[in-house]
Amino acid sequence: MLGLVILFLLLSIIAGILGFTVLMATAAEIAIILFVIFLIFFVVSLILQILRSMELTIAGNLQGRHDMLRWILVFLIIAIIAGIFSFTGLMVAAAGIAKILFFIFLILFVVSLILHLMKR
Repeated sequence: MLGLVILFLLLSIIAGILGFTVLMATAAEIAIILFVIFLIFFVVSLILQILRSMELTIAGNLQGRHDMLRWILVFLIIAIIAGIFSFTGLMVAAAGIAKILFFIFLILFVVSLILHLMKR
């Protein structure tokens, strides 16, 4: 899909150089549409990959592994990168997810600490 975007972008540049403005505009619009479709597919696959990783992490946490702090840092980094690029909506969402995960992690830590101290 990205190859088609680049192909139509190159076609619009060549058409612009040769003076074919109608062909240039059409090819540029097709490139934009294909890029948006590519971007949507990329974001959906990224979300599915994150959800799959979260599922494995949650399953691991139920079996005794603790990777939740890593997820907090991942969403914090996403929030910082989104803030740098001025994607304020994404920044607020990622920071909110990091905050929620932090409090869940903190609660689970306190509960496991109390249970550990009660076993002794």
